[in-house]
Amino acid sequence: MNHAPARLEERELERFRSLILQRSGLHFARNRRAELERGLLRALEQSDCRDLADYYERLAHSHSGGQEWERLIACLTVGESYFFRDCAQFKALQEQILPAIIARKRALGRQLRIWSVGCASGEEPYSIAILLCELLPDRANWHITILASDINQETLGRARAGLYSDWSFREKGWEPLIQRYFRRRDALWEIDPQVREMVTLNYLNLVEDTYPSLANNTAAFDLIVCRNVTIYLTADLTRRVIERLYEALVEGGWLIVGHAEPMPTNYVPLQAHTFPGTIAYQKTGRAAERDDRWLKATEQPLVAEPPAAAPLPTAPPAVDGYAQAEELIAQGRPEEALERLHQLLREKPDDARICYLLARIHANSGRWEEARRWCERALEHDTLLAEAHFLLGLICLQEQDHSRALSEMKRVVYLDRNAILGHFWLANLYRETDNAERAHKSLQNTCRLLERMSSDTVIPWSDGMTAGRLLYIVKRQLGEGAAP
Repeated sequence: MNHAPARLEERELERFRSLILQRSGLHFARNRRAELERGLLRALEQSDCRDLADYYERLAHSHSGGQEWERLIACLTVGESYFFRDCAQFKALQEQILPAIIARKRALGRQLRIWSVGCASGEEPYSIAILLCELLPDRANWHITILASDINQETLGRARAGLYSDWSFREKGWEPLIQRYFRRRDALWEIDPQVREMVTLNYLNLVEDTYPSLANNTAAFDLIVCRNVTIYLTADLTRRVIERLYEALVEGGWLIVGHAEPMPTNYVPLQAHTFPGTIAYQKTGRAAERDDRWLKATEQPLVAEPPAAAPLPTAPPAVDGYAQAEELIAQGRPEEALERLHQLLREKPDDARICYLLARIHANSGRWEEARRWCERALEHDTLLAEAHFLLGLICLQEQDHSRALSEMKRVVYLDRNAILGHFWLANLYRETDNAERAHKSLQNTCRLLERMSSDTVIPWSDGMTAGRLLYIVKRQLGEGAAP
């Protein structure tokens, strides 16, 4: 039994406020004191900690994706949404943005990649999936990825169940689609299984997780929807998140944000497009032009100007130009990294590592053909370069060549038995082919390798993912799918 106080002293509250901000990115300003206090006390009551001091130590020494943090985040975040929320934005998606993306991608291989950031209980990504079902009568001929992520595991669980009450359908005007894609199940509505299978639901922490990265499927998106997420973040974290989402878009990709959030054009060169009642932003490489019609089209909040961002540090003058290029990529400067690598390639035209890194940059930008070409060139120079085989496997997966992807991942673990991501992606590929036994074995191999590492060790080829983070994901997958 724990001893939860009726109220928290300001000093105690500040400790928790700082820890929560550091680990989750959630910012509780002074005017949200009661909300923070209420959530903390509720989470403490559900834990087995003796008191607040014990609870703080438990959180401070727990992985951000662990059970204690999972419970706390569920108590602190609302996770409430509804289908086709904000009719103007979904009308813009239905009538103009998605048709434009489809027309462009129809000529480029019929592949669509969409990311719903902060998806809560799934209404947003499922709404997008329904629109795609309506817009693509030949959907079976398309390779569609809809990634839906959230920091709240409880709401992700509700999204996986796909069961909703009448309150989730309070946005008027979409009744024909609701009738078409849902069926009654007692007092709830169940979403069409085919729609549910279009969406991949994943835990993602915008502060601690790595993105964009093809290694965790957070790269090369045609559309990113990030609504009512950054309103909970500090100005500095908002800037960093928007910059990374910008890098996760392909050229010509679209970003949709909530009306109450700062304009992303404050941080990155997106072009603003005005639609009836809303605005959407497109990655064109050109800075947005100011347009007073925005203020009439949306309810613009009074947002203070963010503090000037400190200039990004330049790469130090090192002898190893390859390390310089890697540092530029880590800083979110891929174009500069490309320029540096091409300089190096003129000096070392047979260097497989340079070709591999060029392939990685192109892959993270969705330039699959170029990425494959550089991967194959790397392997011409060094057939035993395991990381090039790994990247080629991911590229093949995006190109819907699952047989070749599986072959490449097998080659990865043959060349390097300790290739953690090789084993992890083998598990994913086996699961897609309904080979549950081999998928389970590959996950166990991944788990064993990760348990030998320190939790804060960065996994090779992962673009920054730590061993502790992946171990948490793997253990959840092992728990969800019992051994056959």
